[in-house]
Amino acid sequence: MSNFISKYGKYVVLLIFIFELIYFGIPNFVKPVFVYEYLVFFGIAYLFAILQDFFNPSAKTDILLRVAIIISSLVMLITSIYYKATFSVVFSVIMFVAISFSLYLAIKHNKTNKQLD
Repeated sequence: MSNFISKYGKYVVLLIFIFELIYFGIPNFVKPVFVYEYLVFFGIAYLFAILQDFFNPSAKTDILLRVAIIISSLVMLITSIYYKATFSVVFSVIMFVAISFSLYLAIKHNKTNKQLD
């Protein structure tokens, strides 16, 4: 039972959060463009997590999804600079650096595996 909760709990919590957001609505002071950008960013990240947990994606799919997340974080960074949203700037910079580093490590791991073969 504990294994079931640890494996599927994160997806259930995210779905509950999405339903609460739809039910309570988005506050008026939040720019709609941020909502759409965060939905795209977290949607791609959610897809990436599901593929990693339940399927065995190829290296190309893995790299492609990481690049899509990086592009999404860059778009969030540009938009947050335009709207002068400090929290969003910090968040998008951290996500850009973290996902770029994970992409670098994935590519390095793939190159190491090819050299060993």
